[in-house]
Amino acid sequence: MAKLADLAQTFATQERPAGNLLDDETVLAQAVAATRIYAGFAALRAHEGADPVPDIDGDTNITTSEWALIRPLFMLYAERETALQLEASRGMGIDPFGRSASEIAAEVAQAEADMPHRAFCQPIITV
Repeated sequence: MAKLADLAQTFATQERPAGNLLDDETVLAQAVAATRIYAGFAALRAHEGADPVPDIDGDTNITTSEWALIRPLFMLYAERETALQLEASRGMGIDPFGRSASEIAAEVAQAEADMPHRAFCQPIITV
């Protein structure tokens, strides 16, 4: 298991260092938001048996299989946040590149709608 903050940091520094315009706190916030969507449909392994269930933050442990389901939504959240910041910079004369936030919003909505199906897991029961 890896901490959510470490996964977000890996994204920012190793996977997308050149194309990422977001600071570390914003990248982590997008990872937390995506994980909360996932946790709405499936229990995080790190939270199994915990009462009360702890809040999701940078110290939350995420398994590789959980991250495989969370990561696509996280990537869309990070792309949308980058697009929003670039669009806000137009007033300073910066020409934004890439997809607009409204273009990404449709994909975000679809990914959020698909999450219940992706996160669903039923253990095999034999009779």
